[in-house]
Amino acid sequence: MQMHDVVKQIGISESMWHESMERHNVVCEEFDGISYCRVTKKIGALGRGAIVTEDGIIFDFPRIARILHLEHGIRNAYTQPFYIEEKVDGYNVRIARVRGRVLVFSRGAYICPFSTDRIVDFLDVKKIFDDNPGLVVCGEFAGPDNPYNTEHPPYVKEDVRFFAFDLMMMNKPRKIPVDERYRIFDTYRIPTVRRFGQFSASDISALKEVVKELDETGCEGMMMKPVNPAEKILKYVTLGSCLRDIHVTAPLMAEMASEFFTHRIIRAAMFIHEHAHILQPEVFTQLGEALLKPIYENVAKAARSEVIDEKFLLRFREEKNIQRMIEHLYKCKVKFEVLSKNKIGDYWHVKFARKCYATYQILQKHLEGTTHVD
Repeated sequence: MQMHDVVKQIGISESMWHESMERHNVVCEEFDGISYCRVTKKIGALGRGAIVTEDGIIFDFPRIARILHLEHGIRNAYTQPFYIEEKVDGYNVRIARVRGRVLVFSRGAYICPFSTDRIVDFLDVKKIFDDNPGLVVCGEFAGPDNPYNTEHPPYVKEDVRFFAFDLMMMNKPRKIPVDERYRIFDTYRIPTVRRFGQFSASDISALKEVVKELDETGCEGMMMKPVNPAEKILKYVTLGSCLRDIHVTAPLMAEMASEFFTHRIIRAAMFIHEHAHILQPEVFTQLGEALLKPIYENVAKAARSEVIDEKFLLRFREEKNIQRMIEHLYKCKVKFEVLSKNKIGDYWHVKFARKCYATYQILQKHLEGTTHVD
C-alpha cells in the first residue's frame, strides 16, 4: 500500500499529502530497506512526530500537561480516580513491528538504531507482536549510557534499561485504557515504570508521601493517569529533578534559551513552598552550584583552548548497528567523534564524544573581549 493510500483513511487527500512533502512537513526516510514517513509539522489528524508506514500509522505521542502545585492541580483536574506511576528520566520511544521488523522510533519519529538494536534485551518481541498485531509499546529508555540525555534514574547504575508506560494500536490515536494496559504488561512480563496504584483527589496526604519518597531517592517525579478518558494525564516533578536539570544543562548555558532555567527555578520555588514551607540555606548552595559551577568549568576549558565535549558509551548487540547509529547522529546534525570500539562479552562497547562547538566559540569570543549587546 502506498503512503498516500494509508493516510486517506484518516481524511488526508493525496494532494494534501504530496503538498506536505513538498513543504518538508512530511519527510520520507529509509532504514535497512524499510520505508516510512515522519511528520515534522501537523497535517490533518497527524501531529508532529507521527509516523506513516506501509503497515499503518503510528500516531504521535502527545505532550503532557504539567502541574506546579500538586494539591490544587489535582483537585482542579480530577473528579474520578487516577493511577500514579513514576516519571522516569530518559528518552521517549514507540516500538512497533513494520514489514516484519520490530523498530524503535524516537519522539521526533526517527528510527533509533541504538534502541532498535537493544530492545530485544528487554522485550519478548516475537511473542508480544505475534499475539497483538498492530500493537505500539510506548516507553522510556533510561540509564547513564545512552546517546541522548545525561540524566538517568538513580537505580540504573550502568548501560540502559527499558520501562514501558503506555500502549497504543496502529491507526488509532487513543491509548489503550489503563486497566487493559496493565494486564498486557503483566501477561508478557513487559518491564514498566513503577506503579503506585489508584488514588483520588482526596488522597493528597498519601500523594505527598509518594512525592517525598521520589524526591529523597533521586527520582524525577510522577505521572497521573485518569480512569476517565475525558480527564487529562498530568505530570509533576520533584525539587531534585529541577536542580539536576539545571546542573546537567548549565554547561551549555551560553547556547540555551533562558526560559529553560527560569521554568525550573520557578518549579523549584513552587515545590519548596508547597512541601517544605521554608527556604533552607542548603538550597541556595545547591542552586548556585548547579547554575554556576558547570559553566565556570567550561569557561576555564575555553580559556585553555580545550574543545568542550560530552562523552558517552553505547553498547550494541550487532556491529552493523554501530554504523547506522553514526549515520543517524550525522543526520540529526550532532557533532561527534568515535573514541573507541571494542567487543566485550556479547556487546560492542563504543565510546563517543559529542562536540559542543557552539558553546566553545561563544565563550572564546567573550574571553577575547569581543563586544556584544544584550
